[in-house]
Amino acid sequence: MSDTLAPSPGRLAPGRRIVILVWAMILMAASGIAGFATMGAVHVGIDLAFSRASGARFYIDLVAGPLAALASIAAAVGAYVLLVRLAERRWPSELAPASALPELGRGIALAVLAFGLLMGVLTLSGGVVWRPPPLVDWRWALASGLSQGAFGGLLLGLVVQGGIARLGTQALGPAVGVVLAALAAFWILSFDVEHPPIQRANAALGGAILALVWLRRRRLWLGLGLFMGWGALVGAVIGGYSLQCGYDSTEAFIYEPGRGVLIAWLRGEGGPESSVPLLAGCVLAVVWLAWRAWKEGRFSRA
Repeated sequence: MSDTLAPSPGRLAPGRRIVILVWAMILMAASGIAGFATMGAVHVGIDLAFSRASGARFYIDLVAGPLAALASIAAAVGAYVLLVRLAERRWPSELAPASALPELGRGIALAVLAFGLLMGVLTLSGGVVWRPPPLVDWRWALASGLSQGAFGGLLLGLVVQGGIARLGTQALGPAVGVVLAALAAFWILSFDVEHPPIQRANAALGGAILALVWLRRRRLWLGLGLFMGWGALVGAVIGGYSLQCGYDSTEAFIYEPGRGVLIAWLRGEGGPESSVPLLAGCVLAVVWLAWRAWKEGRFSRA
C-alpha cells in the first residue's frame, strides 16, 4: 500500500487515485474516532474515580474538560502519525517536531488577532452586547469551552489538512484538493442541522483556508495553531454549555443573544461564527492565500 500512496511525478492511474482518496477518508475517520473515544474514556474514568467525592464535584468538573481535551489531542495526533507510518511507510514530515512550537504559536497569535478584530467589529457596530457571565459555575463553562473548542479546532485542522487537502491534492491536483477540503469542512459541520447556512459557508471557507495554508507551507502546524486558537476563543465566548447536550446554549453566552442593533442580519443567531463580517474576512483570506499560492506556482504542481 505504501507504493500506491507514495507521491508520483507522473500521471496517476484512476485506480491509484481512488485508493488515495479512500485512504484519506480512513485517515480522517480514524483520527476523529481516536480523539472522541479518548475524550469519552477520560470523562468516564474521572467520574468513576471521584464518584463519591460529591463535595469536590465542581472542582473535578473544572479540570476534567481540559484533561480530556489534552488526552484527546494527543490521541488524534498519535493516531495520525501511527497510521501514516504503517500505511505510507514514513514518519510524517508535515508534523516535524522542530517546527511545532513556532508555527503553533504563530497560528494561535493569528487566531487571537482575527477573533479580536471580529468581536471588535461586532461590538462597535452594535451587533454584540456584552454582559457578565450569567452562570454561577461560569468557571466550568469557560474551562470546558476553551478546552473542547481547542480540541475541536485541532481535530478539524488535522483531518482537513492532513487527510483531505494533502491526499486530495496528491490524487487530483491542488485546485481540486482545496475544493475537497472546503467540502469536507462543510460536511463535518453539517452534522448539526441547527447551524445556520452562513455558518456552514464560513466552515467551508475555513476548510479552503486550511488547504491553502497546507499548499503553501507543506506543514500542518500553522493551520493547527490557527484553528486550535480560534476554536478555544469561540468556545470561551459561547461557553461550555453550548458544547454539551441538554442545555440551552444561550445560557452560557457572555453577550446578550437577543440584543444589539443589526443583530438579525449582522450577527445572526448562532454566535460570531455565523456573522457577516466573518464571512467577508474568510472570503478575503481565501482570495489572498489563493493569489499567493498561484504566484508561488503551487497550483501548477500535482
